[in-house]
Amino acid sequence: MKTIIITKGIEYRWLRDIFPGRHPLLVTLCNKPFIEFLIDFCILAGSTGIRIISDEVMSDVEKHCENGSRWGVEISYANLLPTDNVQKVIEKNSRFCSNERVMVINGLLFIHYDKRSDYRSFFASLPVGEVIECSNGNISLTGAASGAEHQEGAPPLSLPVVDGIDKYYRLAAGILHERLTHYVLPGYNNEPDCFIGRNVVLQKGVSVIKPVIIGNNVQILAGSIIGPGAIIGSNVIIDRESRVSESIVMDNTFIGEQLDVDRKIAEGSLLIDPESGCSLTMEDPHLLSGIKQPTTTGSALQWLAHRIAAAWMIMILLVPYLVIKPFLEWSGLLKTKKIVYHSVIPGENVSLTFASIEKKSVLGTIALFLSLDRFTWLFKVLNGHFALIGCRPVRTDQTIQAANNNLGLYRPGVFSYSEAEKWPENDIDSDIVDHYYAVHSNFIKDISMTQKALFNRINQESSI
Repeated sequence: MKTIIITKGIEYRWLRDIFPGRHPLLVTLCNKPFIEFLIDFCILAGSTGIRIISDEVMSDVEKHCENGSRWGVEISYANLLPTDNVQKVIEKNSRFCSNERVMVINGLLFIHYDKRSDYRSFFASLPVGEVIECSNGNISLTGAASGAEHQEGAPPLSLPVVDGIDKYYRLAAGILHERLTHYVLPGYNNEPDCFIGRNVVLQKGVSVIKPVIIGNNVQILAGSIIGPGAIIGSNVIIDRESRVSESIVMDNTFIGEQLDVDRKIAEGSLLIDPESGCSLTMEDPHLLSGIKQPTTTGSALQWLAHRIAAAWMIMILLVPYLVIKPFLEWSGLLKTKKIVYHSVIPGENVSLTFASIEKKSVLGTIALFLSLDRFTWLFKVLNGHFALIGCRPVRTDQTIQAANNNLGLYRPGVFSYSEAEKWPENDIDSDIVDHYYAVHSNFIKDISMTQKALFNRINQESSI
């Protein structure tokens, strides 16, 4: 058997309005794209080939699904006109159908099924015609049955109507609370009602109350409460002492400190009430914001700015460093030791001279004013091991959190973002600042934050 999946743009306009940055077939439900639920069902029904047909551009869908090899099924793509009906689509794709039995999924449908049931025998025995329908579309069959006897007691199969954000939310909540075992969902399922993805970091004091689904590359900071009924997407940061319950946090979203998200959908800086359909755009990015995935151009421009600024500082500080350093060593105000840190380059380390300068003389004050204790670190910016400003470096006897690497949050700097802010009182506070700016930084903001860090260090009693 083969399957044709037909989708038309007019059917999912509501999804485009809410999630404008992604193709509706790639919108996730319980951290799994719509299209993957359909592919899984087609395979359960006995399909060896799937053709996805739309009247809109599907380049993102093609990139995601490719040729279907990861599912062990052949996936192809075709176009249709908005006026084409099912019969016309079958005629246009007659070579694909090639006199085989074909299941036609017409419309942007979510199919309630149970992966433990025998849909292959069920669909092989059904006569030609419509199998099931709802206001969103229908599933039908063409081509002769295989001759298998029609089974008594059909396997569970239904088409919930999903035509608005309220029904999308209820569908996700229904799967989470009642149907977690019916589908193949992403993540590790070491205990009932709990699916957790790769590179998930839960800091001290985090409470996870089932049922929950947590995606990949997620960082949940100290004191936060996740669940019950929480669906956390991938590439998400939840700041300390926040709570997410009976809510959906979409991919690439930052939840700020002490924010309570209850019965809502968080998408970037947008907070949606699914029952009323009302939405609120958060203007304060410290509360709720999107996490931008780094682009090659932006990253290259940012690193170029860091290197130019570091080279400029080296030229300015070289003479003061050569003149002042011997006097500080002679007077005992300068103490140094070698420390090996993780480089920004995965798998590489960098050895740096860690300098401590006491502010007990005019020279010590000047040295700290000029940040001469970090002078030798500037050369590591030129060779790409460090940023000029970033997070606090991690020693090699400590482990970099996997989520930091995957989210691009580990970017060690000569100066740290937390040094540019005066409020951090401990390491947890500093991590929050470093992570926030690692997510939201750009080369212009980095220049401003470096200036603030330099200014704040002037008032230190000694280097840290």
